[in-house]
Amino acid sequence: MILRKVLLIIVLVVGTIYTSSAQLAREVFGKNRIQYRNFDWVYLSGENFDVYYYDGRRAVAQDALNFLEAEFDRITDMIDYPPYFKTKVFIYNSLTDLRQSNMGLNKNVHKVGGETDFIKPYIEAAHMGTAQEFKDELLSRMAELMVNEMMFGGNLKDIFQSSILMNLPDWFVQGSSLYVAKGWTAEMDDYIRQLMKTKRAKKATKLGGREGALVGQSIWNFITEKYGKSSMANILNYTRVTRNEERSILITLGITFKQMLAEWQRYYGEMSATVAKSYIEPEEANRFLEHHNRTTEFTQVKLSPDGKYLAYAENDRGRYVIRVRTLSSGKEKVILAGGSKVINQRVDYRQPLIAWSDPNVLGVIGTRQGQYVFWLYDIATNTKQPRTLDKFSNVRSFHFSNNGRLIIISADFEGRSDLFLLSTRRDRVKRLTNDLYDDLDPSFIPNSNKIVFSSNRTHDTLRANAKPEFDKLNNNYNLFVYDLDSSSVLLERVTNTISKDYAPLALDADNFYYLSDQRGIVNLFKFNRATKIYTQVTNFSSSIKNYDLIFANQTLATVMTNKQRQSIYVDQNFDINRSMFTPSTRRKELQQARVIREKRKQEENKVMSVRDLVNARKKEVQANDSTTLPADSLQAIPADTLKPDTTKSDTLIQQSDTTTVKATALAKKDETVNTDNYVFEDEAVKQTQPSESLLTRYMKARDKNRVTGPFPYEPRFSADNLVTSLVIDPLRDLGIQIEAQMNDMLENYRIYGGLMAPINLRGGDFFAEFQYLPKMMDFSVRFDRKAIRWDALPGNDINQFSKEYKYTLHRLELGASLPISDRFRLTVKPFAAVAGSSELGESNVASLPDPDKPITNYYAGGKFEMVYDNSVSTGLNLIEGSRGKISYQHHQGLNDNSLSFSQISADVRHYQKIYREIVLAVRGFAGHFFGNSPKVYLLGGMDNWLFNKSEYYGVTSNGVANPLGVAGETQDLLFVEYTTSLRGFDYSTLFGNSVLLFNAELRIPLIRALSNGPVSSNFFRNMQLTGFYDIGTSWSGRPPFNSGNSVSYYIVERGPFKAEIKNYLNPWLYSYGVGLRSMMLGYYVKFDLAWPVENYKVQDPRLHVTLGFDF
Repeated sequence: MILRKVLLIIVLVVGTIYTSSAQLAREVFGKNRIQYRNFDWVYLSGENFDVYYYDGRRAVAQDALNFLEAEFDRITDMIDYPPYFKTKVFIYNSLTDLRQSNMGLNKNVHKVGGETDFIKPYIEAAHMGTAQEFKDELLSRMAELMVNEMMFGGNLKDIFQSSILMNLPDWFVQGSSLYVAKGWTAEMDDYIRQLMKTKRAKKATKLGGREGALVGQSIWNFITEKYGKSSMANILNYTRVTRNEERSILITLGITFKQMLAEWQRYYGEMSATVAKSYIEPEEANRFLEHHNRTTEFTQVKLSPDGKYLAYAENDRGRYVIRVRTLSSGKEKVILAGGSKVINQRVDYRQPLIAWSDPNVLGVIGTRQGQYVFWLYDIATNTKQPRTLDKFSNVRSFHFSNNGRLIIISADFEGRSDLFLLSTRRDRVKRLTNDLYDDLDPSFIPNSNKIVFSSNRTHDTLRANAKPEFDKLNNNYNLFVYDLDSSSVLLERVTNTISKDYAPLALDADNFYYLSDQRGIVNLFKFNRATKIYTQVTNFSSSIKNYDLIFANQTLATVMTNKQRQSIYVDQNFDINRSMFTPSTRRKELQQARVIREKRKQEENKVMSVRDLVNARKKEVQANDSTTLPADSLQAIPADTLKPDTTKSDTLIQQSDTTTVKATALAKKDETVNTDNYVFEDEAVKQTQPSESLLTRYMKARDKNRVTGPFPYEPRFSADNLVTSLVIDPLRDLGIQIEAQMNDMLENYRIYGGLMAPINLRGGDFFAEFQYLPKMMDFSVRFDRKAIRWDALPGNDINQFSKEYKYTLHRLELGASLPISDRFRLTVKPFAAVAGSSELGESNVASLPDPDKPITNYYAGGKFEMVYDNSVSTGLNLIEGSRGKISYQHHQGLNDNSLSFSQISADVRHYQKIYREIVLAVRGFAGHFFGNSPKVYLLGGMDNWLFNKSEYYGVTSNGVANPLGVAGETQDLLFVEYTTSLRGFDYSTLFGNSVLLFNAELRIPLIRALSNGPVSSNFFRNMQLTGFYDIGTSWSGRPPFNSGNSVSYYIVERGPFKAEIKNYLNPWLYSYGVGLRSMMLGYYVKFDLAWPVENYKVQDPRLHVTLGFDF
């Protein structure tokens, strides 16, 4: 026994040095991805990137490839790390399409020793609907991959070392990638400014998820602003070596991590105090609705035209609800709900969109089964009319005309964000703009056929052949007016700033209200077309995320985040004529200074005179007059539907089922240029470029020719992860388990296999599985082999020696799963199985096997499962949410019907957050075997229990014997099920055809809950204290609630004696106690001290040492 324990400890220590275990719970749950469409991928290949796309969006892929190649050197220089492999970039048309991807599904976010995830150079990027957001998306995904590869991947040595030693906080990894991609952003500025006013600032580095990333972004911004850009690369590279971010900061900056955080807090605290002098918080009296759930956001808020109702949309991780509230009475009703909550996926918080058609009809645009749908909801009759908008990939905003018969929308079609005119009565669409510039937030100007919208276009002309460089598109958005009654290609520029002006609402033909970040914080501004003067209307200290304004009764509704809580504010006495001025924030000052420096550099190269400028402008206008707009890519609205709100009648364009139509030329107005009163625009003047050298032209030509393709996507398999672990099997003792997974780049095809070899060589397991996942229904094929060598106990003959038997089970299983949602699926698995047994001889003496032939039994059957998984992992062994599985399976004996049996079981778990990271976890399990040859549950013990013990004897009153103590051959060992956890008791303390078990644990991450800063020690960071309670029973025949149950009446056979015992004992076993668990030597080790209670009597406490997570 001592030698056995010493050997166990040696194997445990040696095994954790080289690898660690992915100790998974026995019951597999998992989430789903639903594919509503097929993706036919092709790709373009460049020097550093392969860009994959579908639906013929080659132009989008080409722009993305050029942009990524241009940004590659900047990012690699910034972090001082070049990637090892060429990056594969998969571009989805929208976040809705991206949610259908299988990549990263059920990825173990919090990995422990033994599980080595290979960092692969694959990224998935969604086109967000605008060119600027698409660039941000590409940069974010590329930076995230490079930083993760730098920290956790690279060569094979780095991957294996990082899987054991590297454990970095979210602020460090996610924050650095966010800063590399975006720098100092308004979102970060808003968040940190509010964070500095709370006590959470002292624990900022403990925050995770999006909050942790924003905190990290601000820390890296502070470091680069104060210590220089090279400091970031130095810290990252030192962290690769030291595996400790705090030590790397000390080496690089010369100050401790604590001192750096104090400087960081003082740096942003002073900025926050400066802003507080000129800006105000929204009044609490105007707070209309507040969300306490951090995962829910208000997407839009709209006041009805008569000011009676307020409609608002909220989105909770993809599940959206639209409510309408009567402002006078406060009564509220839900008019529409849809979507589903997503886990470990990004959420499109821009959905759903809402707008009022008239005082009683609300328009809604959202997604359903992967497509955009437009609803008209009548408040009076509670009826809605749906309409599919299947030609658009992204819809950004929409607005109704004065009479509600037309809708102007901003949407993405074929990768371009343009304006479209829709009829509410007919299924007709007309495209108004068609270029690479972003056209956003259109709205009708009252009593006219004009619209005002926001765009980042640099000129005021709709050019058919305008092809600006994708990477040169700026992030300055200004307001423009489009006249639907005019056939001119000229727009009217309203504002001309170096800020972002968007979401315009027109009071009349001359006065526009809009949002602008001109001062660094998004506030409401007003522009007068007659005077060309803009004024600031609000001075909130937090950016306005969405708003609506009813001019008739001067009511303003806004969505803002105040004190880190997002709320809706309604001011029913808002002065629309107010005027104020606030200074710019520090971020905006630096941004404006950078723009001025760039413009000065450009001015130095200008050699054009005023006459040259005038002549150039004349030529540009003349060229525009001779250019026609392209045909609408979508259906045109007939002229009779455009009155009285729309354009002069044009030639009808009738569309077939495709989106290709014939061009229609629009008549142009003769325009002249008043040179005495013409305002020049800096963006319209092209600089005189110096002549290029022969080498420069050659390099450009060579770079252009490097792009090849398109080529079709081919599934190529590569290793995804490798798991080595120690397992303690109750029948075969200690074993080593190795698992590996391979899949293609999109993880649509997976090969999963593994084996388990006991160190005593008494059997073993092997399995291999292939999964086919690219369609809506998932398919799989799996093969399992189990082998057990077992010493049968002596029978009634006391002179009889125990005999050794070998049992094998081969099983081939096919599977088909239908995901109903991201959380729920139905699975059917038909199978065929072969069970065999043979005698190997007496185990205590040298003897020959029994000459009888081995026994072989054949089975066929099926398994049906319902799986629900709504759980989220927030830390190591910290889970929130619910998950469960109900299953039924039947084994039909083919060569002997008496061997047939069935099983039904249910496993339900819930994890309730109590306070901060303290979680109450509960679990209920019930199972029942029935049929001609029902099998047995063995109740007691824990999974992966070191130094475990088992009960071998016993027969119930129904004649059901403990299969561990059966003398002679029994294939029941192949189908026996251990039911755990019941702490304080041996394995198979109770057994029977049925089982009930309940567990409850209070999990307290003590150190993380008490610490104000990050915890560097892996042991203390993941340490949990637990209090637990287990109760369960197993029986055959009558349930334990009946006095004649098998627990109170049973048979015991020992040698030649046989006893029938009837008692009045408690059929339930239960225990309570405390536990400690944490990471040790790369394993998650649990220590549980349990006080078992049997027949109302508390037994001596027992210590369980186990490996693994959860229960």
